[in-house]
Amino acid sequence: MIPVYLQRGVLHSCLGADLASAAHALGQRSLPQAGQFLLHEQHQPRPYLYAGASADDLDQRLERLLDELLGADSQDLDDCLLIIASTSLDITELESRASAEQGFRPEHSTPLDLLAERLSQRRGFAEAFTLNTACTSAANGLLYGARLLAAGAYQRGVVLAFETPSALAMQGFGALELTSASGQYRPFHPERDGLVLGECYAACLLGLEPGPAPLARLLGGYSACDTSSLTTTREDGSHIDAVMQQALRSAGHSAAEVALVKLHGTATGANDHAESNGMRRLFGAQLPALCVLKPWLGHTLGACGLSETLLLAQRLQQGALPGLDYASQALLPLPGKPFDVATDALLLANFFGFGGNNASLVLQGCANGGQA
Repeated sequence: MIPVYLQRGVLHSCLGADLASAAHALGQRSLPQAGQFLLHEQHQPRPYLYAGASADDLDQRLERLLDELLGADSQDLDDCLLIIASTSLDITELESRASAEQGFRPEHSTPLDLLAERLSQRRGFAEAFTLNTACTSAANGLLYGARLLAAGAYQRGVVLAFETPSALAMQGFGALELTSASGQYRPFHPERDGLVLGECYAACLLGLEPGPAPLARLLGGYSACDTSSLTTTREDGSHIDAVMQQALRSAGHSAAEVALVKLHGTATGANDHAESNGMRRLFGAQLPALCVLKPWLGHTLGACGLSETLLLAQRLQQGALPGLDYASQALLPLPGKPFDVATDALLLANFFGFGGNNASLVLQGCANGGQA
C-alpha cells in the first residue's frame, strides 16, 4: 500500500477540548470524570464519559470540527473526499425528533447518508461516503480513504468520526450486560466487568504529502469479517491473528519490527480473550510494548479507530505513554509505569468490532511532527 500521511487531527473528547490537551491529560494519567445514565431494565446507573456540555446540535459540532481541521484550507474542496464514520450516524437526530414529537413515526426515518450529503453540499467536497462497521468504522474510513488517495481518485481526504450519547447505544449495551457496573474500565483485568461508553468528535486530514507537521504515516492495514458468529470473533484469536498478519504484509513489514501495539481492549470477556490469544499467536512469547487507551477516552465505538489513533500519535510526539495500576494482574503484559516509544517507531493499532469485523492499521509516527 502507498503510505498516506495523517497531516492534521482534531479531537473533542472527555479528555479535553482539543487533541493536544487530551494527549497531555493522557501523559499525566488523568482519568476523566464520568457522568451517568440510568439503565432502564435494571434501574441501575452506568458510567458514561461525556465530551463536555455544548449548546450546539450535531450539525454545528461537526461544522466546528471541520473549521478547526481545515482552517485556511476550508475553501476549494472539490479535490477532497469526505468519509463520515460512526455507529450513531443519524440515530441521535432521530431520537431528538422522536422526543420532540412525543414518539417515533415511520416518516421520521432518514437515509444514513443524509448528514454526509448536507456537509458535502455546504462545504463543496468532491464526494461523501458513510461507514458503519461497528467499532471498526473509523479505522476502515482511514483505510478506504488512504487507498482512494493512493489510487489517484482524490488529492486529499477528510475522515470525520463521532459518537454521541445515544439512548439506543446506552440501553442496548446495557441490556447485553456489556457495560461496567463498577465504573472501573480495566481491559485485560481478570475481574473486568465491561466497557464504559464515551462521546467524542474527531477529524483527520489525509494526504500523500506530509504537510508542515504530520502526526503519522499510515503504511498499511487490513480489514475482514469473521463470519463464524453473528456478534463476535473467534475466541481462539485465529481471525485476529490473520488480520494483523495481512495488515503487516500490506505495509511490507514483519511482526518482529513492531515496537508498539495499541490494543483494542474493550474489557468485555470474549473480546479481551480473543485479542489476547491473537496477540500470542502472532508474536509468541516475545510481545512488543502494549498500550490501551479506552480507560481514558471510553469506548467511542465507531469513532475509536480515529480517536485512539490521533491520541496515540499526538502523545508519542509529546512524551511517555502511561502505565496502568493493575498491570501486574493483567492477562497481557501491560505496562505498570510510564514508558517511551520512539516517535518514528512502527505501530500496530487494533480495532475489533461487534459483529466480527476486525481491522488493524500499521502506522509510523512522525518525529517531532516532521517526515518519518
